[in-house]
Amino acid sequence: MEASRTDYFSLGEPKPDSMKLAVERRRATWLLIAPAFVVLLGLNLFPIVYALYISCHYWMLARPQPPRFAGLSNYQELFFDARFRNSVLVSLKFIVLAVGIEMLLGFGLAFVFNTRLRGMATLRKLTLLPSLVMPLVVGLVWFYMFNENFGIVNWFWVVLGGTRVPFLTQGALALLSIVATDVWQWTPFVMLVFFAALQALPEYVYEAARIDGLSGSQIFFRVTLPLLRPAILIVLIIRAVDALRSLELVFMMTKGGPAGDTEVLPWYLYTTGFMSPDLGYAAAMAVLMLALVTILSQLFVRQLESREVTR
Repeated sequence: MEASRTDYFSLGEPKPDSMKLAVERRRATWLLIAPAFVVLLGLNLFPIVYALYISCHYWMLARPQPPRFAGLSNYQELFFDARFRNSVLVSLKFIVLAVGIEMLLGFGLAFVFNTRLRGMATLRKLTLLPSLVMPLVVGLVWFYMFNENFGIVNWFWVVLGGTRVPFLTQGALALLSIVATDVWQWTPFVMLVFFAALQALPEYVYEAARIDGLSGSQIFFRVTLPLLRPAILIVLIIRAVDALRSLELVFMMTKGGPAGDTEVLPWYLYTTGFMSPDLGYAAAMAVLMLALVTILSQLFVRQLESREVTR
């Protein structure tokens, strides 16, 4: 009998003591991470659940009345709200223009800084300074620079023989001015990510491409771009989501004007929730905005995952 037991354990089966020890270690691990897990779950899940609760109620802070259940009325009202549709459209315009220009400029600057020229390291560090400034400060500085009466941009334009330009009070120009400010601040971040990705590309791939007789343009389109695709998708996710929830520049520069031409979705949400203040309607808007951000993120993540599967 002893021999058979010895043969059983010699076949590589775990001993009861080791199995018990593994279970205890697993239990201890869960007990140790449980407090942090509960806190993180509460911090992330509770605001979403509470926003869903508020979005199904009429709740005006200006009226001393408790929230009144409204069902899906706030959501139904949003779909017939012309101002809400305009804010979504303005946000999409802002995302396409700002993120598109940032991607192109950041991509080009990354290749410039990737060259081995003297002084590039110092210049690269100086280029990153705009990304370190608070967006509120950036908005305030560019508000004064774009000001029609005493802004330095108009001053230079008048010196060159032009007339004063209403950068912040004319519809299309106001949105383009905010786009230009966002591009100035966040292009260095895009450049830094692309620069790091270029630095990580293996040199032997380029050597093999040159041996195969590929030209410079062929190496760029067939080697560099495919290898940089994960970095491009990651930057797109980060910047598109960040641009969608951007509020500070509009707050400091135009306050959503003129006539709603720069009223992005976060600004409409802010004015509805804190100036009206209609918390139920603002919460419904926030839930739809969260859904839009989630869908946008998942589209890019699936593209990234499909790329990893096909590799």
